[in-house]
Amino acid sequence: GDLEHYIHGDARLPVLIDSAMIHYQFETIHPFLDGNGRLGRLLITFYLYWKNALHRPLLYLSYFFKRNRQEYYDRLQMVRETGNYEQWVAFFLKGVVETADSAMETAKKILELQSNHRSLLWKKKISSPIAVGMLESLFHKPYVSVNDVAKEFNISFQSASTLVSQFEKTGILEEITGRKRDKRYMYAEYVNILSEGTQI
Repeated sequence: GDLEHYIHGDARLPVLIDSAMIHYQFETIHPFLDGNGRLGRLLITFYLYWKNALHRPLLYLSYFFKRNRQEYYDRLQMVRETGNYEQWVAFFLKGVVETADSAMETAKKILELQSNHRSLLWKKKISSPIAVGMLESLFHKPYVSVNDVAKEFNISFQSASTLVSQFEKTGILEEITGRKRDKRYMYAEYVNILSEGTQI
C-alpha cells in the first residue's frame, strides 16, 4: 500500500525524519492482528540500516518508548487528531539521541571490561590462546556450559572443565544453576552492563 510505496520511494526528507514518519504510519495502520508494536519498533532499526544510517542494526528505541510510554501514545494521537507532525518528530529525535548516547556509554563499559579481564587472565597466568579465545567468545555468548566450551574450541571435556573452573575462580564466570551436574555459567559483569537501563 501507500506505506510500502513511501518506504521504497525516493526519500524527500532526512532519513531520521523519514523513519519517524514511517513508524507513525505503521502504528496507525496496525496491519497485523498481533505484534504490531514490536514490528513497528524493529522497522525503525532496519529502515535506518537499509538506508546506511547505521553500520549495523543496533539502535533500538524500545526502551525509550517504554520509559516514556504515555508521552509516546499522546504524541502519536496528537498527529492523528491535529496533523501536528513536528511534535512527534521532535519526540522521536530526542529518543534517537538518548538511545545513541546510552549505546556509546555501554560500548565504553564493554571495552573497559574486556581490557580489565584480559589483564586479569594475564596476571593469573591463564593466557593460553584458547583462554583468550574463550574470553572473546563470551562477548558473543555470555551463557555457557563446559560442553559448549569443549565443542567450540575442540578440546576435551576435562580441559574445558579446567578452563571454566579457572574463569569461575577469577570471578569472570558465575555458576547459575546450583546443580552438581549440567552446570551453566554466566558472564555476569557483561550481562549486567547490557541490562543496565532496561528495567523500569
